[in-house]
Amino acid sequence: MSGHHGFQFRELRVEGPGVEPATLPFGPGLNVLSGASDTGKSYAVDCFNFVLGGKHPPRPVPESQGYDRVSVTIEAADGTRYRIERPLAGGDLRLFDLSRGDEGLALGARHADGEDTVSGFLLRLSGLSGRRVRKNALNKTQSLSFRNLVHLLLVDEEAIIRKGSPLHSGESTQKTAEASVFRLLLTGHDDSGLVESKKPVIARAELDAQDALLEQLIGEFEADLARLTDRPEDLGEQLDRLDRAVAEGEEALHSLRRDYVEQDERRREVWTRLSQATGRQAEVEALLERFEVLDAQYRTDLDRLEAVAEAGGAFLLLETDRCPLCGAAAGEHTHDGVPADADVVTLAAACRKEAAKIELLRGELIATVGDLQDERRSLAEAVQELRAEYAKAEAELAESLAPAVAQAQVSHRALMERRSDVKEAISLHERLVGLRQRRLSIEEARGDVGATADVRPEMPPAALSAFAGHVKTLLEAWRFPDADPVWFDEREQDLVIGNRRRGSQGKGLRALSHSAFTLGLMNTCLAAGHPHPGFVILDSPLLNFRPPKAGEVEESDTGAEPLGEEVKQLFYASLATLPADRQVIIIENVDPAAELRAHMTSEIFTKTSVDRYGFFPRGAGGLRESLLKR
Repeated sequence: MSGHHGFQFRELRVEGPGVEPATLPFGPGLNVLSGASDTGKSYAVDCFNFVLGGKHPPRPVPESQGYDRVSVTIEAADGTRYRIERPLAGGDLRLFDLSRGDEGLALGARHADGEDTVSGFLLRLSGLSGRRVRKNALNKTQSLSFRNLVHLLLVDEEAIIRKGSPLHSGESTQKTAEASVFRLLLTGHDDSGLVESKKPVIARAELDAQDALLEQLIGEFEADLARLTDRPEDLGEQLDRLDRAVAEGEEALHSLRRDYVEQDERRREVWTRLSQATGRQAEVEALLERFEVLDAQYRTDLDRLEAVAEAGGAFLLLETDRCPLCGAAAGEHTHDGVPADADVVTLAAACRKEAAKIELLRGELIATVGDLQDERRSLAEAVQELRAEYAKAEAELAESLAPAVAQAQVSHRALMERRSDVKEAISLHERLVGLRQRRLSIEEARGDVGATADVRPEMPPAALSAFAGHVKTLLEAWRFPDADPVWFDEREQDLVIGNRRRGSQGKGLRALSHSAFTLGLMNTCLAAGHPHPGFVILDSPLLNFRPPKAGEVEESDTGAEPLGEEVKQLFYASLATLPADRQVIIIENVDPAAELRAHMTSEIFTKTSVDRYGFFPRGAGGLRESLLKR
């Protein structure tokens, strides 16, 4: 298969325990299941409908005894094959992905959004998942179900000769939805954008409730507006003045804040310098105290050295005699730690030298102390000046700038609040105008309730023209009598062929034109690239045709038309050239010509040993019954 959407049947199978399966193969393009009556052809059509989510199982026939389930193998556009299986007794279905060999997924038989159903699965394959269609004249929409499409895909032998439009299934309650489905297929657009209308009684009740609510809101808004202003007409001018005043106030406040920040920076700078000066003062005082202690130490050292030197000189003036310790003559005794007599002079000289060094250090200390005392006086003056400067900056901030900023903020806030009130008043006034206009609209709407008619969304003329062209091409290929012109009557929602309504033709022509409608719709969708399942099943499109008799005239409502046997073979011949992206399955009594069978998938039921006996194997049902009796 080619294309991006759709699927085709590859096999129909009916099975049961202990019986030979009944199977039918199908390929792309044209498939014909033909032959004698009562061979299971209609049973096969019922099987297709049942597996596609139909409510009723196939009508039992004697040959179907012992069979309990039906399945179809389908091939999606991407080549994936699936099998859908359903018990003949009814109930839910089961889906098998044949590419994975899974255990199967349960599918509900009835369409439901958000659930695994056969409808949802087939819609996804067809590219129609999630679409919505119009349900009634009030534009209420419903989720598209695959069952909404089936009557446009599978046409049984009763529907194919119905006088009504092929667009409709025959259920009157579904006409609006079926017209929307037809429009969806031809245009590719669904009805999800429609806005649902209300029933007149509900619409009037809603309008009355809205009017009462609007009346209450208008009263409340008028009271709120009166509290804010007694001249609503001047609000615009007031807002302009307030906008200007707010802008000026913001500029003044910004300037004051800038001055405050600058003054605060200056105060911080003075405080930093004052902190540095007082810190240095403390350091200088500490140094002076330490240097005073050091000077006292220097003086003590000098006094001690002077005493040592004087004591050494006095010692030398004493008379020499023997040592009181050892008895030796002076200058000859020795004791540990006691210098010789001659060292007293040296000691005195050393004391004077050390005293000179200390005097030098003390001189430097006195000079340093003098410098520090000068610095202390300068620092005291600087600290006094910085404290005065800091006090002045503090006073400027606290007594002038801070109150000015606070006052400017109060004024600005008052302007903002007043402007907010004016804006609120303007908003209330505008809303009052809107509410009053809505009340007028409600009054007008009250007069229109119930006056609207069922207006269907129009079909694009180009889409209808393309559809009619595809139908005409098919009819001309079959040599349908008077097939020009062909057009679609939107009012009647049916074809007009040769200036004659399709439904007024005889059964044979109705069956053929119904087939052209269904096939033309598929061809139109696929040619335009619109989603479509890509298959059509037609039951007995040629059954009512027979060659004309001498002097026979066409009947309008019943009987057969004087169409030659060649029409039937032309019907097969035109469909034998179908492209592989679409599939047509024909169930018919009339066999295709032998030379055409090579271009289609053909099964002929004969009720004999020639070709194929029927849908069920020969002896099915009766053979099983005889075995059970034994």
